[in-house]
Amino acid sequence: MYRFFILLLIFTFSEINAQNIEDELSSSNTFEALNVLFNKYKKDSLKAKQIAQFIIKQSTLENDSLKIAKGFSYLSQVSKASEAITYLDSTILYTKNSSHLNYPGEAYLQKSYKLFNRDLFKKSLKCAITAYHSAENKKNIDQQISALHQINKINELWGDYRKALETEFLAYNLLQDNLSDELFSEHYLYSLEGIGKSYVRLKENDSALIYFKKGINESLKRKDSSSYYAFVSRSGMALYGKNDYKAALDSLHKGDLNRASYNNSYLPFFYYYVGSSHIGKSEKEKGISYLSKIDSIYKTNNTLYPELPYLYDQLVSYYQELGNNEKELEYLHQLVAIERVIGNQRKSIKDETKNEYVIPKLLKDKNELIEDLNKENKESKLMSWGIFSLLILSMVILFLYVKRQKQFRKRFELLIANQEDEKTNSDSEVEESNNGISLHIIQGILDQLDQFEAKNKFLSQDISQVKLSKSFKTNSTYLSKVINLKKDKNFSQYINDLRVDYFMKEIKTNVKFRKFTIKALANECGFKSAESFSKAFYKKYGIYPSYYLNNLENKKK
Repeated sequence: MYRFFILLLIFTFSEINAQNIEDELSSSNTFEALNVLFNKYKKDSLKAKQIAQFIIKQSTLENDSLKIAKGFSYLSQVSKASEAITYLDSTILYTKNSSHLNYPGEAYLQKSYKLFNRDLFKKSLKCAITAYHSAENKKNIDQQISALHQINKINELWGDYRKALETEFLAYNLLQDNLSDELFSEHYLYSLEGIGKSYVRLKENDSALIYFKKGINESLKRKDSSSYYAFVSRSGMALYGKNDYKAALDSLHKGDLNRASYNNSYLPFFYYYVGSSHIGKSEKEKGISYLSKIDSIYKTNNTLYPELPYLYDQLVSYYQELGNNEKELEYLHQLVAIERVIGNQRKSIKDETKNEYVIPKLLKDKNELIEDLNKENKESKLMSWGIFSLLILSMVILFLYVKRQKQFRKRFELLIANQEDEKTNSDSEVEESNNGISLHIIQGILDQLDQFEAKNKFLSQDISQVKLSKSFKTNSTYLSKVINLKKDKNFSQYINDLRVDYFMKEIKTNVKFRKFTIKALANECGFKSAESFSKAFYKKYGIYPSYYLNNLENKKK
């Protein structure tokens, strides 16, 4: 029934849109001749569609499923996105049990590209994974690598960046095992770029520069000027991440010489890193002018990308400093809305890859995935309610955000006011109970804690209650009780407070500290991650270290 309906539409469309190429069609007696004819008129969508429809009609009479599928594939190439996806579904339907090397993997891959371009990332990921599975079963190396690149493209934007890097290395290693592959050159450069971008997302910028440099050298070796400038431009990302803003701008502007060769995602990338580099050089007004261009692009095409929250955060801060409340609120609203949408996108993709994406197999059950693809219509029914709920939620989040910023400001001012005359409670004040430990043992542990604090041994990331008690030649129970009794906190809070206090002392006197990123500061102070540092700081002071540093810098100005 489905096939009959599709064919009826095709035949009707053929009659209405008939072009004067009947003679050429009638003289093209073979499928290969029709392929040549299609490629000849590919830029004329009406004629190309008529040729594709003729292929489907003839192949239906011959009962050749593969040729029918290729006819629908040709239709997808010359149709708008929504129609193209429907035609590709028909290609998949006719080739689902095909033994052909390229099908149905090629159709799933093309459908993934179409869905990606429409920002339907989760659906795009499902199709790319299915394409990989098909290519792997048929040992189609080119298609495997293309599918891996597409999977990584989605993960790089919205998924797990470490997983994206693993995917790129999977493709890279597959290439090393197939050096004679005819598409090796194209795939190799794409892999180098993908690995470099993944390292940038992970803030491992030195590693990123190694692979971008490989790409530059390979491009020069092949005299591929377009790829050369692309890798030079990408190097600007990593140099920005290393706070080498001058070198970043040099690379970005050098790469911009080849702007005409890049795709639509290039300009937001260029404006973001150029603008952020100027801001890093304290050329704030110049930097903001570039970031504002991205805002204009986003409002025009509504294309999402991960840097948007950072962009709007910088615009909010800039107009807050200028006292332009109208602009500040405008960008604040954009920030809240964008963070919500991007947050959902990231969670959706991460959940998808967590459940269905296992390296190197990638997929456990192809049939389950295809079933999921058929459930798309049900999801659309919830869209209207989702948009309405999102609007209400955005307003609530905006209100809470403004309220929280006021609270943070008060806490910051109070913290600054109290820093000069901050006092700590003397250990001798807590005398109520010894918890069954002798005064001699308590005093011994306290003396060792004094040495531990004086020598800043709490900065070690390997410190633990058990290790510290062993170094004190006591047991962890005694150590815990003494800290609870005399420091009025548990062991974890005691260590975290020492590290936060160390940060507060160093930030006042150590000029280098003020140039570090939050992650670097966390490592310097003994924390294993920026998140654990932020939580400890917030627990003690009620604000986050990033907020404290930004406002401390503004106060000095």
